[in-house]
Amino acid sequence: AFGGAVGAIYGAAAARTPDITAWGGVPFGATVWLIADEMGMPVAGLAKPPTDYPLKDHATSLVSHLLYGAATEVVRRAIVTTLRR
Repeated sequence: AFGGAVGAIYGAAAARTPDITAWGGVPFGATVWLIADEMGMPVAGLAKPPTDYPLKDHATSLVSHLLYGAATEVVRRAIVTTLRR
């Protein structure tokens, strides 16, 4: 649900400010990783502080979020293309 909601926010923001889609959604994924995963989860008490995890875990999570951002942009473009037909 969280990923879908954040993806919908991304889509709405991209409709208003097309520059957000630069780099194919990858910066969006990095932002979600930093704010939600690295900062938000520990603050919410759902994860230990980032310093308690090895660098490998942070790198794996970052790559996953970059792929999420790219996939979100691919889906957004497909939806926009379909709706414009």
